[in-house]
Amino acid sequence: MFMFRNCAVLLVIGSACCFIFGLFNLQAEVEPNACRMTYMFGEPMYARVRVQDGDQYPNYGLYYYYEGVKQPLDPLKSRMTGAPVIFVPGNAGSYKQVRSLGSVALRKGRDNDAGIHLDYYTIDYDEELSALYGGYLPRQQIFLKLCIRTILSIYEGRAEKPSIVLIGHSMGGKLAQSVLTDSAIAQHINTIISISTPLDQPVLNLDSELEAFYWQTDTVLGKMRTSTVPTSTTNVCDSLHQKPPSVQRMANQESSRRLDNVLLISTGGGNRDLLVRPGLTNSRFNDLHAMTSAIPRVSLSCDHLSAVWCLQFMQAINRFLFSMAHLRDDRSSVVFGTNKQRNLQSALHTFVKPRRRQQSFGRLGFNSGSWHEERRLVINKYFANGLKGTYLELIGLHRQERYKKMAIEALNVDDADWLFGCSAEEHDGSGQLYCDKVTSLMHLVQRLPNEDRDARSVAILDMHNLRRTYLEWTHVVVRLPPGNRRIGYNLDIYDPKERVMDIQMPRWYTMAKLPLINETLQGTLHLRLRISGLLDPYQSLRINVEPLQCVQPEYRVTARLCVPWAAGFDRFQTLKSADQKPQLFANVPTLVPRHYNTTLNPVTLDLYLDPICRYRISYEYSYTSALSRLVLEFYGWLPAHFACVLLIVLRKQVATFHEVGTFRSLRPYVGYLQYTSLFVVTACRLLKKLIITSGFLPEPEPLDYSINVSIIIHCAAIALSLIATLATWLALTLYGNAFYRLALRLTTLSQTTSNVIVSIVTHLPITFGVLTIATAMGTCSGVGLLLAFIFYFLMLSNAYKDYLEDFLWQKAANLVRGKPKATAPTPALKPEDASSEEEGQEDQDLVAAGEDQAEEEEPEPCVGLHNFSFHVTLLLMLLIQLLLNGPASLAWLRSRHHGIVLPDPGLYPSIVVMASLSLLLQLRAPQKCAGYWLLSIVFYFLAGVVLLYCQAAVYRLNFVFAGAFALLAAHQTLWMLIRRLS
Repeated sequence: MFMFRNCAVLLVIGSACCFIFGLFNLQAEVEPNACRMTYMFGEPMYARVRVQDGDQYPNYGLYYYYEGVKQPLDPLKSRMTGAPVIFVPGNAGSYKQVRSLGSVALRKGRDNDAGIHLDYYTIDYDEELSALYGGYLPRQQIFLKLCIRTILSIYEGRAEKPSIVLIGHSMGGKLAQSVLTDSAIAQHINTIISISTPLDQPVLNLDSELEAFYWQTDTVLGKMRTSTVPTSTTNVCDSLHQKPPSVQRMANQESSRRLDNVLLISTGGGNRDLLVRPGLTNSRFNDLHAMTSAIPRVSLSCDHLSAVWCLQFMQAINRFLFSMAHLRDDRSSVVFGTNKQRNLQSALHTFVKPRRRQQSFGRLGFNSGSWHEERRLVINKYFANGLKGTYLELIGLHRQERYKKMAIEALNVDDADWLFGCSAEEHDGSGQLYCDKVTSLMHLVQRLPNEDRDARSVAILDMHNLRRTYLEWTHVVVRLPPGNRRIGYNLDIYDPKERVMDIQMPRWYTMAKLPLINETLQGTLHLRLRISGLLDPYQSLRINVEPLQCVQPEYRVTARLCVPWAAGFDRFQTLKSADQKPQLFANVPTLVPRHYNTTLNPVTLDLYLDPICRYRISYEYSYTSALSRLVLEFYGWLPAHFACVLLIVLRKQVATFHEVGTFRSLRPYVGYLQYTSLFVVTACRLLKKLIITSGFLPEPEPLDYSINVSIIIHCAAIALSLIATLATWLALTLYGNAFYRLALRLTTLSQTTSNVIVSIVTHLPITFGVLTIATAMGTCSGVGLLLAFIFYFLMLSNAYKDYLEDFLWQKAANLVRGKPKATAPTPALKPEDASSEEEGQEDQDLVAAGEDQAEEEEPEPCVGLHNFSFHVTLLLMLLIQLLLNGPASLAWLRSRHHGIVLPDPGLYPSIVVMASLSLLLQLRAPQKCAGYWLLSIVFYFLAGVVLLYCQAAVYRLNFVFAGAFALLAAHQTLWMLIRRLS
């Protein structure tokens, strides 16, 4: 048992250190910000648009964006001819965030010869914290609908039905999606683009209003729109995207599924976005998802705020919008096309990969170009000063049987067609082969991200498949256009058995670096790694690509990571020079679906190597990245685990009351130095399966992650409870008077008045409950809880400050000079513990009865601190309740200036807590009574409820704490009644 206890202590310390290490290394995989700023060519202007029936939303507004026009503009009185776009800001977002999107669109419209332009509108939500408090969302949704109706009225004179595009950032994307639940509005929505939006679940579920908003939206969309769920054989790495719905299927749909005609596109910022992790940005209702790091011509990661001003990304969005827009037949105005199939193809072209059809051409430069033929397996040709004429290279398809794959890379060919297939023939008896007719293979070309060096375009061809498909083909043609810029191409023909490697994800306890390739062959262009066992978002594999024997000091290695069950999460990483750490990271954005066949469809990592070097490649488990991802993915579980620890501590304290029979021998730290709460974590895993199988209880939260995650988070919560307890001790000892003075200043009460109030509350604590509950009902739950916390803190400080100071000084002295022989403490009671002389006599009798045991155990003197640990636990639980209701309190403070009434989802649980706490103080709890064993069992049950139902839905902790306080108050009251009656 002693060894198990030591192992548990080491586990707690190690897990806490891991959590802290991950917290300080959140930037482990974060790349530098490569976004270019978007500059306005004129002064940004915002014209206020009067919203129909919008008078009941005085703090909201609708604006039209324009630039460089000094005269004010009113869209309601002007003739608007552009295609309408509405920008919906998110959590704490400003309506002015539209200026980057709007400015790029204005410039593109001025340079557009076809006369296509866009009208950008933006909504002012008063920078409300909609991600933290869900009570804002219904109001914002209604106002967004009113704005849509207002804008439709501006364009109602058109012959065609008005069609609007919504662009939502952060929570604005969820608001934009939610308006589809209104069929009258949904018929006018063309496309919705969400930017860094948590679509199917919030980042932190802090109140019931937020959960209800998500549930209502997803329920309606589930009935009116087709959802996409990965099957056990889905492999998005084999295709560019999920199969789009056909035009015929959409036309024959029932009315209940007509929302499929709305194009939904979601985008994520990548590893730089530490607020909304990538796995939350996709939705099962989306038609297309893309990460900014994989979008062509963007190829970088955006943090949560830069996603609305990053020039490369803004250009991509507007490029797509302009591709959808067209002039009416009478050329009077611009409208968005309503053909979803065509719009989806435009989206694929913009956000996934430029699509090119196979086209047949005539002879390529037979007269003006120079033809060459190469028979080698590896070719590296560069023209440092460019080419004066077209250069054409013929590469034969007929090779040895084992050479099935051909990797071809072209440098600096921009968007020109450079790869073709053909049947070569000899002309004029010269022995020179030419192609009279060629077919483009550009649909097989992948353009790799490029920042500041040669632009790389790569194609991986299956020569056997080409020969079977095109029986007459004999060669592949590489065409290099003329120019002054450095240009060239690389060829690598290989046996796929030598380049496709299967590796197993190392276990977390594997410390060694595992070799993969000691040295690649010169000219190697492509390698594919198939990674098995990479299933959880917190796992991270580090691949080390060390350059050897480089011809030039600078090189470029690009890696493409593809997760087969997560569409749109392709990730590109680039190594540039020897000064950079030669490491790449592989991880997944979401947990692998149940019953998914990862053996057939593992995670793949394609390495596009620079052939100027040889490379040594190895891999290892990345502890730094894994711990940082663990913190980023699961920090939201910490409140639930912290609450579970406090409930187990409280259970230990009340169980000790029952076992000891007297409070005289209780130390102030009883219950906190525990590890038994770890048993609750393991027990809940088994209990969850039982609940799901039996079906007699509500189904627990579907959190199917490894138990290692729960243990690390829980051990961090144990360490946090110890730190919070020690901080509370120090605050009560050192800062009680400071908090008292601060409370006087905040409440603007005089010293005399405050002394009277404190005296009344101390001697008649029931007034404490009346005052705090009245405050909560008159204002909000957070204000009442804050007042309760301050009173409770000051009462504990007044009652225990001197005793705690003596105890801490004595402990410090024992540590300095060595602990002296302990003696049994002098019998003493706190004044508030003795309700009568008979109770005092009873205590002395209990002390005398246990005197022999006290001398045997030699307890430390803890005079005056017998109930202290119990009250500290309740104080910490009250603090958590206060923090959970903090966002609602901030919302109340902001709304009172506008006379707006917002829901307070934590009001009733808070009233229960404050009433129970005042009753406990009135009864001088905890009393010496029976029944604590039953309470300890109930607290065990509540701790399990927390881990089963409150890890994701954090707001449910309000009800658990309310139940715990109510049980304590009911127990103490019942015992008091029984004693009085007897």
